[in-house]
Amino acid sequence: MAATACTQSLQQFELAITSLHSDYTELMGGSVPCPSCKGTGRIPKEMEETLVALIPLNDDRLKPKRTWFWVLIGIAVCAVLASGAIFMLVPRSVELYSNSPAINIIHVTDKRVPPDPPEIRFHFMNYVNISNANYYVVQVVNTSATVVSKFQPWSSDVIGSGLNSTTVAIAPLSSRNNVLMFNNSVTLTDVVAQYCQASFSRLTSLYVNMQFHIVVSLVYFNHREQVSLTTTQQVCCVPSGNCTST
Repeated sequence: MAATACTQSLQQFELAITSLHSDYTELMGGSVPCPSCKGTGRIPKEMEETLVALIPLNDDRLKPKRTWFWVLIGIAVCAVLASGAIFMLVPRSVELYSNSPAINIIHVTDKRVPPDPPEIRFHFMNYVNISNANYYVVQVVNTSATVVSKFQPWSSDVIGSGLNSTTVAIAPLSSRNNVLMFNNSVTLTDVVAQYCQASFSRLTSLYVNMQFHIVVSLVYFNHREQVSLTTTQQVCCVPSGNCTST
């Protein structure tokens, strides 16, 4: 009898608990209490770092922010800027040009005629055109020339030199309008000097073919390089120094 009474009491207790839980569920509006909160709606502070928060599916924080779109835009912009910088900084040609004009005016500094060994010394200005295909300024730091006599086509005697050590800035994307001037000093001897100082030089203009091997030194971005040009020109050699007045 005692055992039966105990069993009945236990069953009644379980029924009461079940009824209480059902009533509590109805009180919660059909929801169930948070297991980790133990029905209090709060969590212990010491468990704050260990529990995982549940976020509703309609929470704004779960909506895509199109991050990938802005990342792609950033990459594209960087690629365009890098390509533009590389395109503009790639070295391009710097070239020399000359239409080989005749040099009609010279400045005679010394001359000797027979019976002394014939000789005539003079200096004159020459020029060369330069173009810059780069997108940045190029500095010309030195212009030099080696002058070779071509009185005869097979002649190869070095008779003088030219120089200009003035720094000149060549503008970006400039054409052949840039001019580099350089001063040349020449000494003619023997047959060439006799020819230039002949008596008929007072009646007509006399020229000597000279070959100019021109070397221009350039600097840009701390990089130094050289460009060269060889040209043959007629140079006045009369003692008066002026081949336009005869």
